[in-house]
Amino acid sequence: MPKPANELYRRLRSQKHGIPQFTPEPNENLPTEYRKVGVSIGDVGVWSEDSFDVLFNTCWPATYSINAAQGVPKDFAPFPLERRDISRRLYHSPGTVIASAKVTRISLSVGASSVVTPFFPTTVGSSVTFELQSKECAMLVLPEGASREKLLPVETFRAHVKRYSHDWYKFAGDRLPSSGFLFVVTGCDKTASWGIATASTASRAIGVSLKFAVVGDDPQLS
Repeated sequence: MPKPANELYRRLRSQKHGIPQFTPEPNENLPTEYRKVGVSIGDVGVWSEDSFDVLFNTCWPATYSINAAQGVPKDFAPFPLERRDISRRLYHSPGTVIASAKVTRISLSVGASSVVTPFFPTTVGSSVTFELQSKECAMLVLPEGASREKLLPVETFRAHVKRYSHDWYKFAGDRLPSSGFLFVVTGCDKTASWGIATASTASRAIGVSLKFAVVGDDPQLS
């Protein structure tokens, strides 16, 4: 029996780019200000159904954004974070493919023509097909690449987390999942567009084709 897509997608963790989010879109009930920025360094939250749900941010003031909307723990003391404390740079180049299995072929289709290419489609009506020889696979494609944000004073921040974690767990209360874990973000990859795909077969390893197409007036993947 084929495995669930979200379970297969967890395999991308083996590529060592952090914890892959099967549903990376932010909760629509969160403040607009937060949703525009997305997951940020200092976010404290829980991992639920293969997605990160933020509770508060330990680097922002209690009156700012998500903290003002959802509240903060008792005796809250924000970690003093300066602009220089975060490294931010392009990490994944445009057209990057992160897969749990080796991609053996990439074919680009534009109209009636089809060519093997390392590039990703950007025009409406074009598509790209990935071929893999694998029994199970998961894939994340980044047409525009992605930037990576990383916290630099990690040891100082770790001491901050250790000092206040007890209050954080009390604040989380019944929002803690059965695992009992809280997660604190110290780095993340961000992009404006992405595509996710998984495939599974109960038989021996076979060729798997995953196709992404550009659609709409404002090109999107489907």
